[in-house]
Amino acid sequence: MRTLTGINEIRVIRALCEEGALSRAALANMLNLSRAALTIITQKLAEKDLIVEVGKGTSTDRGGRREVLLSVNQRAGIILSIELEVEYAQYAVLDFNAAFIERKRIIYSTETPIKEILDIIITDLHDIIKKEGILHQYILGIGICLPGIIDYNKGALRESYTLGPWQDFRILEYVERKLNIPTFIENDVKALTLGEFQFGAGKNVTDLICLWIGEGIGAGIIINKQLVRGSSSSAGEIGYNEDKLLLLGEDSLLVDDINKSWGQILTLNNLRSAVKRGIAQGWQTSLKMDAEIHDIIEAAENEDPLALHLLKIFGKILGSVCSHLIYTINPPLVILSGSLFEDTSIVVDEIREHVARGVLRTPIESVAIKTAKLGEEAMLLGAAALVLDDLFQFPVYH
Repeated sequence: MRTLTGINEIRVIRALCEEGALSRAALANMLNLSRAALTIITQKLAEKDLIVEVGKGTSTDRGGRREVLLSVNQRAGIILSIELEVEYAQYAVLDFNAAFIERKRIIYSTETPIKEILDIIITDLHDIIKKEGILHQYILGIGICLPGIIDYNKGALRESYTLGPWQDFRILEYVERKLNIPTFIENDVKALTLGEFQFGAGKNVTDLICLWIGEGIGAGIIINKQLVRGSSSSAGEIGYNEDKLLLLGEDSLLVDDINKSWGQILTLNNLRSAVKRGIAQGWQTSLKMDAEIHDIIEAAENEDPLALHLLKIFGKILGSVCSHLIYTINPPLVILSGSLFEDTSIVVDEIREHVARGVLRTPIESVAIKTAKLGEEAMLLGAAALVLDDLFQFPVYH
């Protein structure tokens, strides 16, 4: 249930979430409000149990009394977060500051019905809420993210390459009815992007692109602080693009007549397969046929010829993808998300080097390329960001 009823209440809560504990004077100055108006607003928020006094700041320059600091009451705004993937799900209970109270993970087969998976998650969330003594009225909402194109009207998957059997099942309605809590649903990469925008590497910008690499590839776009979904909700589905210019001899371990779209080439699975192709072609390497991503990264860091070649070529192709996105969207920031960027600098360095060689200098020189900050919690925090994004939307008056 939405508990913030006025624009200035939203502004105060948002400021406290973003900046941490602040005095009334600092809040009034930051939000350009009179002390009297700020006092009335904070009194209303305190009556709703949304803010609390947490101590005192430093004394004033003139040696006056230290002002009382205000902070968001973390337990007065609880968020439930669910990440659904092909063979596993993660779900969590978080406080108002998006700190995890409890997080769980379940594994299932690709044949497991979606309703059965959701029932397990719903039961577990019920148990956590009861165990933690969380009052129902303090739960702000539930955020759900999963791969595929979302039908926002139905609250269901419209189309998914990996989760076809779940298509058209009204996930949002099912969860909302079972838990009686406002529920929001989003594509996983779009949710991740919103999470990085609210909590991570994109906190201080208004426009960004987030590029995610895992067992697939996707992009999320924020313009003017708004998540871009597109007319058919498929903005950022870049894995279906093909680039014939990439079919070069040195790329042959990653690119062939079968793997020619970005979504086929730029995946962790194709990187594993490229190791097998390299070994079969007689490349010098310490890697085995069953090498995992961490093995490839470790070998590349130790200058293994095959591993280093693959990561550099992977980065070069990703650099081409980033250049496409930079020239098209012209963002000030590109965020790279996924374990491949977190565990080694080789790929990121190659991306930056390739982008820097771009012909059109203005967009290239005005963009920063950074790695994501949220790590393996990115999707869950992104789903939580859906709830806060709705909470912080200014009301529309007619």
